[in-house]
Amino acid sequence: MARDPILVVVFLRGGADGLGLVCPSTDENLIAARPEDLRVLRKGDAAGRKIRQDVADVEFRFHQALKPFGELYEAGDLSLIHASGLTEATRSHFDAEARIERGIPGGQPPGDPSGWIGRWLAAAAPEGPMPALAVGTEQPASLLGSNAAVSEILGDLIVASGHWLAPAVRARLASGFGDHGPLAAPMEGLLHLSRMVGERLWSETDQALLEYKPTVAYPENPLTPSLMTVAQAIKQDMGLRVATVDFDGWDTHVAQTGQFAEKAGWLAGSVLAFWRDLGKLQQDVSLVVMSEFGRRLRSNSAGGTDHGRGNVMFVLGPQAKGGRMVGRWPGLANEVLEEGADLAVVTDYRTVLCEVLAGHMGLADVGAVFPGFKPQSLGLWG
Repeated sequence: MARDPILVVVFLRGGADGLGLVCPSTDENLIAARPEDLRVLRKGDAAGRKIRQDVADVEFRFHQALKPFGELYEAGDLSLIHASGLTEATRSHFDAEARIERGIPGGQPPGDPSGWIGRWLAAAAPEGPMPALAVGTEQPASLLGSNAAVSEILGDLIVASGHWLAPAVRARLASGFGDHGPLAAPMEGLLHLSRMVGERLWSETDQALLEYKPTVAYPENPLTPSLMTVAQAIKQDMGLRVATVDFDGWDTHVAQTGQFAEKAGWLAGSVLAFWRDLGKLQQDVSLVVMSEFGRRLRSNSAGGTDHGRGNVMFVLGPQAKGGRMVGRWPGLANEVLEEGADLAVVTDYRTVLCEVLAGHMGLADVGAVFPGFKPQSLGLWG
């Protein structure tokens, strides 16, 4: 039986260096602006995988730690959108993240605290006990504005002896709200979710959380547990429609080379394992990787890069026409840099999300999610 489509959003918090992740390795401006260790080279141990593309006359390569992304790209499952991001200029992490997750330019209108995923949930009104799952320490602003059930950590919902949703507590909650009133429906949804999690993920015999047994070996790194949680929720068919995963630590002002390569390797390795773990369920899932902004073209004196503007977005999913770089590449010549320092944003991040929501998630009216926005066509779908 076909499942409803699922969207997974991986947010690289801290402003990942898009020029390092997907590097225009032969661009003379980049070569002049950065030392070798902050570029992707064409030869030697630091060489990255060449990317087939027809949007620019320079050679792009994946960072050497993104070898798994190269495999997904060659398989036709991964698409790249470079020079994308927030069209409003800001280099504040807090401000950029808030604007992206709210999805409305110029700040949030008075009386509208919603985020773009929250508005999608309100418009799509998905059924099921757990339509949304946020894996992290707190709920991202993108999920604000919906009454849909959202869990932060799947393990927090386990129904165990002594837990706040233990059977006796569930019975009391179920009897306390009746068939009417504003809390009746949300409470029933919570109780349904609690029962489902308890039945599928909890061992009464061992009084412990059932160990998740993936079909592939995941690499050991900080991102893996989060993606395994999402994979588990998808496989358990708990009504999941959208999941968000935070992966922080990308603010590389100092000594970028080593830490950036490590994080890039964690990202690519865990995403590839997650994708393979889904097996046939890949057909139901699209995954987007994004960040609040990129890094500046020129490196700084501390061996790092400072806050920039344009970045690269990744879209993974067999429903899209993958294995392509889409959009437009503005180049890195001084006269086309934003404020003479940054890769310009020529593709609004909302354009990418609109195509995913319309093409994969089946949303008929993207204006319900991004009010007043008229996206250009990238051709990711159809």
